[in-house]
Amino acid sequence: MPPLRLKGPSPPVLPAWPVVNDLLTLWDSIAAEQNGPELTDVDRQLIDQRLESFLADGDPGLDADAALDAIEQPL
Repeated sequence: MPPLRLKGPSPPVLPAWPVVNDLLTLWDSIAAEQNGPELTDVDRQLIDQRLESFLADGDPGLDADAALDAIEQPL
């Protein structure tokens, strides 16, 4: 039996594990320090409504390159 081969592109090369662990530790420390304003019930309801609308629509909008190109075009 031939060896198992995956189809598609090769997986990206990941940095060494100590680097990954350092980045994850940094990310966790940044997330822990985030202090923002408390959301009101009205704020939460609005966010929930917008999320439900987005999920129902299914349109992800423009990708980043298209959005930046649209900004750079003169009117």
